[in-house]
Amino acid sequence: MYRHILVPTDGSPVSARAEKAAVEIAKKFGARITVAHVIAPYSPHSLGEIRGAGTEPLSKQEYERAAGKRGKAAAGRVVTRARRAKVAVEALVQTDDSPGDALVRIANQGKCDLIVMASNSRAGIERIFIGSVASEVLNGTRTPVLICH
Repeated sequence: MYRHILVPTDGSPVSARAEKAAVEIAKKFGARITVAHVIAPYSPHSLGEIRGAGTEPLSKQEYERAAGKRGKAAAGRVVTRARRAKVAVEALVQTDDSPGDALVRIANQGKCDLIVMASNSRAGIERIFIGSVASEVLNGTRTPVLICH
């Protein structure tokens, strides 16, 4: 039924639930997985919290190094989980100012037939101001999307 599953990850515990579900589905159907981590572009307001250093602004080089390392680690955890389950997997870490659009593009280019992703279940005013990558993906694709809360 499924041949290629896209699994977006941000490395959070919520994402871990979606990652686990995606690997189980891929194993059951003999599908392969593409795991994707999307990094926001550098901003002079990027703070050291990305590397655990506090609230001091980062240089562009520091930000890109820290964000890339964080993205590779998040994707790497999924790669390890998939390989342990004997599921074919590849990882992508990309920079884009719209994570939702980037994920839809990755799914389309890879001809993914399922997207398995997490949602933080924000509601009300918080959702309006923060937005939802899951909502962006749902609104931007015709590919079936499994949301794990």
